[in-house]
Amino acid sequence: MNKHLTIGSIMLFMLLILTFLGPLLPVVDNGISQEGARYTDEGIEVPPFPPSAEDPLGSDREGRDVLSLIIAGAQETFMVILTIVIIRFIVSAVLGIGSFYSQTIRGFLSIWSQLFSFMPPVFFVIFFSGLPFVIFSEHRQIWLIVIIAAVEVGRTGDMIKTSMDYSANKPFFEAGIVSGCSQWTLFKSYFWPQLRLTIVTNFIGDLGRTLFLLAQFAVIGVYLQNAFWSIRGGGVETVNNSFIWPSLFINIHHDVFSAEWVVISTVSVITFTMITFYLLSSGIRHYYQKKYHQSG
Repeated sequence: MNKHLTIGSIMLFMLLILTFLGPLLPVVDNGISQEGARYTDEGIEVPPFPPSAEDPLGSDREGRDVLSLIIAGAQETFMVILTIVIIRFIVSAVLGIGSFYSQTIRGFLSIWSQLFSFMPPVFFVIFFSGLPFVIFSEHRQIWLIVIIAAVEVGRTGDMIKTSMDYSANKPFFEAGIVSGCSQWTLFKSYFWPQLRLTIVTNFIGDLGRTLFLLAQFAVIGVYLQNAFWSIRGGGVETVNNSFIWPSLFINIHHDVFSAEWVVISTVSVITFTMITFYLLSSGIRHYYQKKYHQSG
């Protein structure tokens, strides 16, 4: 029995229920209303409110129900990480496969990989996200999605090229050349089976990796969407206006001491999602390896 694939599929099903059926729950506030104060028998209570029957996971400092925020941000969260990884793998596939056939593309991929590998990706994203044309752009989210995808293209492209190099060194590949197979036939019959497994498993794994990366950015105050609000006394301040899960870390330095339920809930759902993608990736890899081993 493939335990990783089974457990991962169950966890993914739970996430899909949370995403698409969660808004129908009676305890969910789809309007994400803010509550400034509550009047209780003990007096006036101000947010953040601790977990209760009214707010199962408590509220944030603006009086918004945390459970409602998590459910409201689920679709946006998955859409963002899926978009990032799709862009990354499309570009990586072009460069990785192209580098096997072209020395020029191989050199370009090598430069790209070395350029973004000597420091953690988070530092490059912080640098580019701080550029004025990105900060004040109406399309900041698109810019950051492209930047986050780009900094990992070298790593992913190298992985694809390595998979093709591995297949090219196998005896069956030489047999295909000797038999007079065309380049397309060689790719479809000899490269693609191993390459498909590599791309699918790493694609799923990168979904969790990207979510973790976005959480790191949120902890240090880098968000995909920003709005500028005027403040009393002149000037403006930058505020996050997205419901993506990592945005709940906006006050993490205060919440960890006084509203720990916000941090625990956010970390829990992000960790659950990352484990889901890891188990799916591992389970699919195990499934195909076992299938090919039996067929061999």
